[in-house]
Amino acid sequence: MKKLFLGLLSVAVSTSAMAQKNPKSALSNASMNLEIYTADSKLTKNLLEAKEDIDYASTHEQTKDNPKVWRYRGQIYNSIAANPALKKDEKTAPIKALQSFTKAWELDVEKLKEKGKPVTKIGGKADYKMGFEKVASALYNTGAEAYNNKEYELAYACFSGIQKIAPLTNEGLSKRPVNLITPNKINLEQEGARLGGISATYMGSCEEAERLLLPLLEGGKVAEASIPATYSLIANCYDKGGNSSKAKEIVAKARKKYPTNQSLLVAEINFALKDGNLAAIESKLKQAVEGDKENVELHFVLGNVYDELFRTKMEEGKRKEAAEFFGKAVDWYKKAANLDAKHFNTAYSLGAIYVNYSNTVVKDINEITDFNSPKLKSLETEYQDLLSSALKYLLAAESINKEDLGTAIALKEVYARQQNEEKAMEYSKRVKELQK
Repeated sequence: MKKLFLGLLSVAVSTSAMAQKNPKSALSNASMNLEIYTADSKLTKNLLEAKEDIDYASTHEQTKDNPKVWRYRGQIYNSIAANPALKKDEKTAPIKALQSFTKAWELDVEKLKEKGKPVTKIGGKADYKMGFEKVASALYNTGAEAYNNKEYELAYACFSGIQKIAPLTNEGLSKRPVNLITPNKINLEQEGARLGGISATYMGSCEEAERLLLPLLEGGKVAEASIPATYSLIANCYDKGGNSSKAKEIVAKARKKYPTNQSLLVAEINFALKDGNLAAIESKLKQAVEGDKENVELHFVLGNVYDELFRTKMEEGKRKEAAEFFGKAVDWYKKAANLDAKHFNTAYSLGAIYVNYSNTVVKDINEITDFNSPKLKSLETEYQDLLSSALKYLLAAESINKEDLGTAIALKEVYARQQNEEKAMEYSKRVKELQK
């Protein structure tokens, strides 16, 4: 009986000790352990102890409204985010650091307001500036790792967190604002908005993606070559989410700036196909060409758009629609070729589309079992005519660029289909030479 009583008493004393932990002592211990770790980063045990104590102090009634607690918490989580080993188990460390410094700032500002003082009188400016700068760097690095690992929610949380720093602190730190430009000239705020916006599209958060990305796109703060594709990302996000009207609005806005961009043209035509309104879009495209009749690239891109639609319908097994788009593609390609006979992409694309269309005829030929069928002879004639047209344009492409491997491969294929063994062997050797 005596042993049982002592055992129960022991548990009761232990539980009481836990409950009576002093939050102010926890703050002191946390700051001391942080100093020890800062002096020697190998002492990760001290940093973990600091984390435990500061988390306790930040939730205790006696200390949870003390700005000092939150500043230390921010510093401790910044240190965890900068430690390669510890941050693996604490991926959200930079987010917690941002929350901590933000809470400390808000508590300090609240005290100033109670005294009737402006935010510019906030104390510890140097600590805040350094703390927020470390937070921004940690958020960017963690966000980049998450983005590369396709952890888009974490990436978005980090990158969007960077956007909160300047609006929060600019007034209070007006003389020495938080520096969000790294030594190697990366604008963390700007690049964070770009990557955060893209992450949002993968999450299906289209409005947030638009909020982050549109100011960059309209302000020319994204690499010129990436702007049309970024508009397409936002539009695709809305389209997948069922908001086709918003998707069309984004594409239309982008098309005004980039009328010849292929991805935007394809997107606009695909919307029209879904709505059964292709004729209206084709009318717009023709108007665009009428406004710039000598623009070879515009003619070529329109041909390329129809070429892509042709291949899509081929893959879907929609032969009639594929044939219609084949005709449109060839028509635009030939118009481009008439404007510039030395335009390599046009010549090659014409050759390639004839080869691709000949594949549909081969399928029809293989389905016929009667070798005396008039239809078989007609298809065989059509097949050879398509190969002859392909050969004509591929040779034209070769005359423009003799070093293009793709052209040599296509010519080898066409000659083989024509059963011209001599030429097929010649281009087989040519392909090997170019591959070297």
